[in-house]
Amino acid sequence: MRKILFFVVALSLFAGSAYAEGGLTLTKEVFQEVEVKGEDGKISRKMVPATTVVPGTEVFFVVTYENHGEKPAENVVITNPVPKELEYITSPVAESIAHLKVSVDDGKAYDDLKRLEVKGPNGKVRPARASDVTHARWVLLSDVAPGEKGSVSFRARLK
Repeated sequence: MRKILFFVVALSLFAGSAYAEGGLTLTKEVFQEVEVKGEDGKISRKMVPATTVVPGTEVFFVVTYENHGEKPAENVVITNPVPKELEYITSPVAESIAHLKVSVDDGKAYDDLKRLEVKGPNGKVRPARASDVTHARWVLLSDVAPGEKGSVSFRARLK
């Protein structure tokens, strides 16, 4: 049983791909939600690739994984740093697909946000907040079979 650990580098707001041993590929895309006026005059919200964002804009990082190999990818862990220019908001994850853990110390330790603490500027320890998150890590609950794909994501705001 081999363990696969992936780091999806998210240092910019551009899409990217990574290829890992065994045929598993990871593709990172960044979206933003915009209002679109339909022909009937009704306004709806639509996800579009984030090309230009201004401070305060929320973006959605989506990491898609797909197994192009001939064997199942086992023990898949996907780790994505939160770029320093962004403030982490949340990560909607289906508990049936993956367990989410976050880090508030540049990836040294991971746990549920409610269990983490940080040292404030005054030196006092306080409960960690979403804005303290530096990395998101998803541990997939099942192997990724050949030909199978899925995705994980998190939402953040440009500072």
